[in-house]
Amino acid sequence: MRIIVSTERGGLDDRVNPAFGRAPTFTLVGVDDGHITKVQVVENPGYNQSRGAGVTAAQFCIDRGVDVVISGHFGPNSAAVLQAAGIKVTSASPTMTVEEAVKAFLRGELTTAVFRSGGGHGRSGGRG
Repeated sequence: MRIIVSTERGGLDDRVNPAFGRAPTFTLVGVDDGHITKVQVVENPGYNQSRGAGVTAAQFCIDRGVDVVISGHFGPNSAAVLQAAGIKVTSASPTMTVEEAVKAFLRGELTTAVFRSGGGHGRSGGRG
């Protein structure tokens, strides 16, 4: 199983980033027989995008062949893209480390993701 967690700097000791699309890094965790077997820190290609960061990040996860994405919150567009690809989308508290979040997921303790809109600014993002 491949799990991606949104992070600030990455690694098992880093905390879960509250934002999915705007997280600077992702920590990619390989799990076999309920044990963490591989950890890789990768840059989020959507991090610095002015628009569409969540969808870019979601496509990156799809391209990496992940089974599960863990973050604090997801925007509705990124969540829809991930779910359409059959990827499980779950939320974890930003107080949890990556390792704690992965283990909590494996124990079935994490909740279905919380989807948050872009703040009610409509299609123009408040710039129109």
